[in-house]
Amino acid sequence: MVKLGMIGKTLIHNYPYGAWFNGTDAEALEARCTKAWMLELIRGRFPEPVAKGSRITHVWAGVREEADAIAASCLIPKVCDSPDQVIESVDGVLVLDEELDFRTEIVEDCLNAGKSVFVDKTPALDPAKTRQLVKLAQAQGVVLAAWSQLLFASEAQGIAEGEGGAALVTFNLGQDIVDKYGIHLVCSAFAAFGCEPVHMAKIDAGPEAPGMVCLQYADGRNVVLRAGSDVPARGTVASISKAGDPSVARLMDMGAMFDGSAAALTEMFEDGVWPVSPEAVVKMSQAAALLCD
Repeated sequence: MVKLGMIGKTLIHNYPYGAWFNGTDAEALEARCTKAWMLELIRGRFPEPVAKGSRITHVWAGVREEADAIAASCLIPKVCDSPDQVIESVDGVLVLDEELDFRTEIVEDCLNAGKSVFVDKTPALDPAKTRQLVKLAQAQGVVLAAWSQLLFASEAQGIAEGEGGAALVTFNLGQDIVDKYGIHLVCSAFAAFGCEPVHMAKIDAGPEAPGMVCLQYADGRNVVLRAGSDVPARGTVASISKAGDPSVARLMDMGAMFDGSAAALTEMFEDGVWPVSPEAVVKMSQAAALLCD
């Protein structure tokens, strides 16, 4: 059995992953989960684990009560006193934290310890640091995965049919939080059009305009990413192919997103495969950083 750890000063997205890998204690979940949208997402769906060859066995959180709650709800046997205690006890780690600097530090610690790691969102805001971490993972013979769950949006399937053309991908984000959450916009685009754009560039529309980035793909398609508080919530993809075929999708099914992400992580931790290429991990970081410039 592959032993996994969960780490976060302030744990994010912990219940969907805990439920997938470990199943749930329904009574403890109802009593102790304070995250209403996560409770609604997993309630009644995971009486047993989905993952067959891996379990989350250790958890650490900056707030002990949160670690105790996820441990009771998702049957995690060991609540640890430090991140190091988790890392030394497991085969792989899920880093689920909003704090950028802490995230980067812990990912590096995991890789130096020879542990495969998934980090929710980006390993680092600086793409050069992300590339350094990817190279460290490769040198250690382990895997580094990083994404927003929107990378697995079911509604994005089929949007990229037909070659060339153009697309607009939007996500409701104020510019003051794009550094933390711009990866949602990037992964919305990558879900629809793939993780390997051949060119990425900032669109300079003036100091008052929202952040925009253009991704260019090998088939000639140009995809504009636009973050703003004046667009619909979550991700929206509007595309028209070179032949004139239009498609529009709202990326709303969070259950499918988390299930797809967890399934990819199961294969990663159990079989040692990179769910997306090392270069794609770097490109996500690069695109997210461009949104912040």
